[in-house]
Amino acid sequence: MALRSVASSDTLQTFRTTFNTLATDMGDLQSLNTTTKSSIVAAMNEVLLSTSAFTLRDSTSSVQSIADGDTLNIVGSNGVTAVVSATDTLTISLSGTVSGITSLTSTTLSDGTLSINSGSVTSAVNFTGSGTIQGGTITDGTASLTSGTFSSLVSVDSAAMTINSVNVATQPFAIAQAVALG
Repeated sequence: MALRSVASSDTLQTFRTTFNTLATDMGDLQSLNTTTKSSIVAAMNEVLLSTSAFTLRDSTSSVQSIADGDTLNIVGSNGVTAVVSATDTLTISLSGTVSGITSLTSTTLSDGTLSINSGSVTSAVNFTGSGTIQGGTITDGTASLTSGTFSSLVSVDSAAMTINSVNVATQPFAIAQAVALG
């Protein structure tokens, strides 16, 4: 829109034409999408007041008003990162390593091979441990350790089982031979 002005030396006709053109440039006040339609200034003030703040609410219903000119800070912690990028994008990510977790609830936890489901560990490729079994049993389906202290207590390979450094035969023929020979 070009700047409209009327010089003091202009005629009344020039003033009338300029004024009407200015009114056309401004538009019909009733066409405003605001509740206040009395003037352009009143409508602009309504728009300014309605967009100058917004409210954030979290899952506990705590609220924070963000006023015009404030900066909203998104902060990650304990393996959660928040990155702001163009255009108007917020990316929230979970790191491969998460710290500070004191409780984790899930139907099944899995690393792709091993699974923990309903208190049972399945599909473990290797298990290394020492300490005390408290109120339970560790089993591989054929052999078990029940409630006690263990540390390198049992070793099994394809030919023999070792218990407390004593070799115990596991092949059927060797067992039959040991029984026959007494």
